[in-house]
Amino acid sequence: MEETNQMKIVPKNLENYKTDVSIIVPTHNRIVMLEEALTSVRSQTFEGEIEIIVIDDNSQDGTSEKICQEYPEVRLIRLEQNQGAYVARNRAILEAKGKYIAFLDSDDLWEPEYLQSQIETLEDRESHFCASAVSVWYVDEDRKLTCPQKPDLVRFTSPLHQLLVKSNFIFSPSSVVFLREVFEEIGLFDETFRIGADREFYARCIIFGYPPIFTEKPLAILRKHSQGQLTDLDASKIELRKQSRIAYLEKLYPSIVERQLKAVPIRRLYAEIYSTAARQFFKEKHFYSWLVSWFKTLKYASVKYVVLNMGRDVIRSFKKYSPTKILKTVQNLRSNPLVGIKVK
Repeated sequence: MEETNQMKIVPKNLENYKTDVSIIVPTHNRIVMLEEALTSVRSQTFEGEIEIIVIDDNSQDGTSEKICQEYPEVRLIRLEQNQGAYVARNRAILEAKGKYIAFLDSDDLWEPEYLQSQIETLEDRESHFCASAVSVWYVDEDRKLTCPQKPDLVRFTSPLHQLLVKSNFIFSPSSVVFLREVFEEIGLFDETFRIGADREFYARCIIFGYPPIFTEKPLAILRKHSQGQLTDLDASKIELRKQSRIAYLEKLYPSIVERQLKAVPIRRLYAEIYSTAARQFFKEKHFYSWLVSWFKTLKYASVKYVVLNMGRDVIRSFKKYSPTKILKTVQNLRSNPLVGIKVK
C-alpha cells in the first residue's frame, strides 16, 4: 500500500519492541472517567510488561497536570490543538514500543482479566486481531447489556459486507487488540474520515488478511453517558455517516477487486448504503431526507426494490396495527437480494 498524507505507514522495526503491550488511551476533558479507566488498567492480571500512553487531545480540565503529578508510570502526549480521537490514536501508535497495541477510550473500563484473555487468544494466531465481547453500561440508568460483537451473517454475506454498508459490529476500539505488525502492514486510521475511521480500518484489516477473532466473555465495559457523547441522530449526522460509507467503499473496493476477494457487486453495496440511510432518516422523522435518499437509491436499484423498502418503512411505523401476515410478506420480498437489485 502506498503512503499518503492522510495515512502514514508505521516503519517496520522489530527491535523497537521494548515491551509486550502498549495501551493507548485518548482523552478530552474527562479527567474523572480517565482516572477510573486507568484504575482498571492498573488492575489487570496480565503478567507481561506494559506501557500506558495517555494522549491528551488538548483538554481544558487539568488532565495533563493531573497525569504528570499522580501517574508517573504513564507516558503523556499532549496535543496543542483538539484534533479528534483518530489523530490522537495515530500519534500514540507512532510512539508505542509494544509488540501488541491495545486501545482504551477514557470513558470505558476493562475487567481485570481483559488483557490476559486477549493476548492469549492472539498467541500463535498472528494474522488476526482480537475483539472481546462487551458489556454496555447505561450509566444514567445503571443498566448493563451484554453484546457478543459478532457480524450478522443472516443479513449480510460476510463481515466485510456488513462493515461496508451498515453497522459496525465492533462497538468500540476499547475492545480490540492488534499486533503492531498490522499497522506496519496496512497503515494507521485514515484521518480524512470524521466518523467511521475505525470501521474503515477493520474492513481494511479483513481485505489485507487480518480477520477478527471474537472472544465470548464480556471483558470490556463501554459506558454510555451524557458527558460529550454524540448519541442523537439529526439529519446532518445521518448524511455524514452515509457519505463516509460511500467514501470508504470507493477507497476500498479497488483493493477488494485487486486481491480477487469474493465480494457483493458494488451497485448492490451502493443501494444498501442509501437504503440504510433512508431507514435512519425515517426512524428519526426526517421525512424529506428519507424521500431524497430513496430517490437516489433508484440509480442503483429497481423501482420494485425501492417501493418495497419504502413500504416496509411505513408499515413498521404502524406495526402494532398491521397484520403480521402483511409484515412477513413485505419483509420476505424486501430482503431477497434477487428482488430489484441491479447487479451488473
